[in-house]
Amino acid sequence: MQLRRSFLLALMVIAFIIFETHSCSEDRSVVPDPPPVIDNELLGANDLYFADADHGWVVGRIGTAVVTDDGGDTWTPVTIDELDIRGVYFSDTQNGWVVGREGKFYASNDGGYSWEKQVFTGYPQMDDLFEVRFVNATEGFILGYHGVFVTEDGGNDWVNNWLPIVEYRGAWSMTVVDEKNAYLMGSKWTDSDPELLYVTDDGGQTWSAVPGSNASILRGIVTIEFHDKQTGWAGGAAVMKTTDGGLTWAVQMETATIREFFIHDDMSVIGVGKESIIRTVDGGATWTDVAPVDERIVDLRAVHFVDASHGWIAGSGRELIIEGRSVNYTVVLVTTDGGATWSVREFSYETTGLGAAAVEETELLMYQ
Repeated sequence: MQLRRSFLLALMVIAFIIFETHSCSEDRSVVPDPPPVIDNELLGANDLYFADADHGWVVGRIGTAVVTDDGGDTWTPVTIDELDIRGVYFSDTQNGWVVGREGKFYASNDGGYSWEKQVFTGYPQMDDLFEVRFVNATEGFILGYHGVFVTEDGGNDWVNNWLPIVEYRGAWSMTVVDEKNAYLMGSKWTDSDPELLYVTDDGGQTWSAVPGSNASILRGIVTIEFHDKQTGWAGGAAVMKTTDGGLTWAVQMETATIREFFIHDDMSVIGVGKESIIRTVDGGATWTDVAPVDERIVDLRAVHFVDASHGWIAGSGRELIIEGRSVNYTVVLVTTDGGATWSVREFSYETTGLGAAAVEETELLMYQ
């Protein structure tokens, strides 16, 4: 028995020596991965818009934007301004507008590859601007802290017929139904429980408060979207629906984080916010979160569809430290099946040395 044990031990020692000799003879050096490419294309994503299934635009902070002519397969970076760009809209594949901080207002007639600064004539002229929409070649709306600015001459002159009383306690969401009808979410903040919804039926010339839209009812709501004059959704810390023009609201989700909706029809709606993409196909009776489980997604902010199948979502992604360099990522998601599944594309931007003020987005002062 002792001889057998000695023989087995000798075999193990020999096998170990052979293994070590063979291992040392191999080249076991590790080739480091190349550092990731930092493209500096897009910092953050505040808004996006597609004119058709091919032509789209995403705008972000410190004047960055990207343009696609092939549905998002490839993107071209564009620099518009040094300040945040908050809203983008194109009336066709060539003609569009963007708005941003401190009254920034630009127009493009070459598909968004070059931009010409416009003289913003609305009062106050240095108002921070958030959204822009044109309903035809001459009539358009811009949303700012101090309400909705309206143009009837293609953007040459703008008039603000809605002004808050308390500075920077104004408007924060807008939805345009057609040339005459639109809704504004804001407040004049003179009452203890003010109405938060205003409506126009004359193209923005006059606005009236909607009874039943008080702050105590729409508490935590930051965005609205209407399908028509009667049916609309409100989102934020919850999801609510109205079918009577905002007079009454029914809670459909008690807990949510929604920044923007896109309405296909009175049954099909998409809502986005943070890491969530919620979808309903029954008018909101049931909602399903269809967001992919992906660590690259941090804060989704904008959504747009061009038909029942093709849609895009944009938002903020990860912030990483790579070899001592601060890098912020922006994500753009695309679906071709109506939102059931999504693919994710990342854009990188080095923020080393930019400072917190240039990187962090200024949040609206909302009623909570």
